[in-house]
Amino acid sequence: MNSRLSTIDADIEETLNALSAPERIALISKAVLWAASEVGLDGLAIEKSIQEMHHERLHEIAQKFDNQYFELQELDDPEHLTCFSKARGYSAAAFLAQGNIYEAIYEAIAATDAPQNILRIIKTTRSGEA
Repeated sequence: MNSRLSTIDADIEETLNALSAPERIALISKAVLWAASEVGLDGLAIEKSIQEMHHERLHEIAQKFDNQYFELQELDDPEHLTCFSKARGYSAAAFLAQGNIYEAIYEAIAATDAPQNILRIIKTTRSGEA
């Protein structure tokens, strides 16, 4: 599979490719919700939106944070990074709600800049340690 995910962390993509589809979706869901929590999003609201497949609304919110990110970046406001992370968190949830799991995990990594934590979540959950 040639995805954006493979450009930033081939280990995560390889690990995910080795899983069954239901296991892959469950693990990516957990990682996306972890990332949302890490960047200060309302995890329960995100989870509900994903379950109800409100990907359009999640993409709209992501776009609003992206716009704030660009505006603040031009002003050299350090809060631009917070907006970037929140935009990526909402985008990860939107892609998950659409069933685009590789884009979801890519965005979760971008939100947190912590691929090692995402990989740990996937591997420990898969082995039953979490």
